Amino acid sequence: THLQESLATSVSIPSLEKEVDESGKSRKLFRVEVLFNERKHYVLRRNGDFQSLHKKLKKIINTPDFPSKRNPHLRTKPMEQRRQELQVYVRSSIKMKMCRRLCWTSST
Repeated sequence: THLQESLATSVSIPSLEKEVDESGKSRKLFRVEVLFNERKHYVLRRNGDFQSLHKKLKKIINTPDFPSKRNPHLRTKPMEQRRQELQVYVRSSIKMKMCRRLCWTSST
C-alpha cells in the first residue's frame, strides 16, 4: 500500500563530495542517499539539480520554500548549512507528496 511505501522510504543528504573535471575545475556535489525497501541507492547532485527539481515539483504539489543560497550576513551560506537545509527540503517534499497521494487514494 501507499502507507507501507512511505514508511519504507527514507532520504538523506549525508555529505558533500568534491569532483574535479578534466580541466582541473572542482565543484561540490551533494550525496543523496535513498533507502527504499531495505536497499540503499545514491546519486551525486549539484545545487542547480535541486533548483530544477523544485521547479518541477511546484507544478504538481504544494512544495516547501526552497532554501536560499544566500545568508543575509554573508555572501553565501556555508556548504554544510546548505546541505542540511536541502536535506530538510527534500524530506519535506517527500512527505507532502506522500500525504497528497494518501489523501487522494483514501478519498476514492
